[in-house]
Amino acid sequence: MTRYQVYGRKAYNEPLTLLAPLELADDAELKTQALDKYGDDWIELVAAREEDVTEVALKR
Repeated sequence: MTRYQVYGRKAYNEPLTLLAPLELADDAELKTQALDKYGDDWIELVAAREEDVTEVALKR
């Protein structure tokens, strides 16, 4: 299983916002599953493998 972080925005002047993780058995399902879960009314919808995301700064 591969876990993805999914981000989206509905207007260009908005920042990308983390929507939720999405876990899939097959990378080929990513586009279909993301659109099924989050809908298709996004100007931009992107996903990154969780293992490839690097935290630059984190405030707690």
